[in-house]
Amino acid sequence: MAGETLTQLRTSVRSDLRDPNGATWSDTEVNDLINSGIDWVSGFYPNEAIQTVAYTQPISGAVNSVALSAVSWPFRVDVYDSSGQYRESLLPSSGDGPDSGWEVHSGIIFFPPHYTLPSPGTLKIFGYAGYVQLSSNTATTDMDTPAISSIRVWAQAEAFNRLLSDRVAFQQWQVQSGNSDVSALSMNQIALSNQARVRREEARLRRIRRLG
Repeated sequence: MAGETLTQLRTSVRSDLRDPNGATWSDTEVNDLINSGIDWVSGFYPNEAIQTVAYTQPISGAVNSVALSAVSWPFRVDVYDSSGQYRESLLPSSGDGPDSGWEVHSGIIFFPPHYTLPSPGTLKIFGYAGYVQLSSNTATTDMDTPAISSIRVWAQAEAFNRLLSDRVAFQQWQVQSGNSDVSALSMNQIALSNQARVRREEARLRRIRRLG
């Protein structure tokens, strides 16, 4: 299940929505549900990531910084010398000014201005990142199986909740998708049940983040 493409995920979500032939929701709409689910899961079950950066100490007076690419929320920075030997771990800022430790602003990690790093050297930045948004049918998710299952729960809950506020779409789903056995009252109960499932998924998957 892990490593599924957008096409595979869309097929699974359509099955959950009881709309296998796309009579009610277009591919674009289902894709949006999937990607909003990816964003939702990233908020409480982020992807663990490591960014390795070759580092050369800037000239005197320059800003010591590194742009974050693979990591969005760092919690640890390790320093290695040119031979690959571990030297130390840099402490995060305590809030007492720039010399108290590293800080992150606008996707850039800034190091204390009066701190000298081995040069040349390597930094290993440990942290968290969001999951990849899927833009093409062959794009593959980097989520694991539990996270993919949560996306499907989210997509179903979000889609059925929209049907409650759109009578035309609900009637279309009843007739064209072959769900005439589901009344408006039943749909309301299904939507409430799905919302409860969403809350359970958040509790089940929530990852306690290590703080920098």
